[in-house]
Amino acid sequence: MSPHTMSHGPEPVPALPARVGVWTLRPVPSTPLDGGLPLPATARAYTARRGGSAPAFRVEIQRVLSHPLRGCYPVGARDLLLALQPLTPQPEPETAALLDALTRALFGADPHCRRIMAAPDAEDVPGQERYAAGHFRTVAEADLHERTVTLMVVEPPQVTEVSTALDDMPH
Repeated sequence: MSPHTMSHGPEPVPALPARVGVWTLRPVPSTPLDGGLPLPATARAYTARRGGSAPAFRVEIQRVLSHPLRGCYPVGARDLLLALQPLTPQPEPETAALLDALTRALFGADPHCRRIMAAPDAEDVPGQERYAAGHFRTVAEADLHERTVTLMVVEPPQVTEVSTALDDMPH
């Protein structure tokens, strides 16, 4: 977006390719499985399957700016929220491989994205473990209107490799 272009809300989420790693992604309607509010028009939802198997996961991606989490931390305009819901029981290595492939694909599709977040319920230990296996790290808890969530993030190397040591700062 040029500096002279006015923004009217969050940027649409970039489309993902039909394949990420060994996973096949198929776009699906943006009605959340959890019965919550419909995803915004700028969001995307997919099912993910490995090979010819039945869909194993539902993947939902939206800009944090279009979610109530936007008031819970200093959000970047291009930050993404990723929700991964298993549709069938999956071993941890499968889940970690999918999360790794998804985060690489999302950072590749939007090079200006500096953070991908996940927000499992604070009491959902298996959900937190699922994201941790995919290289997400816990940064805080946040109270939303209806629940408390654990904020987890993954950032690209160009963000995480920046030194924060005072001696390394430009003078």
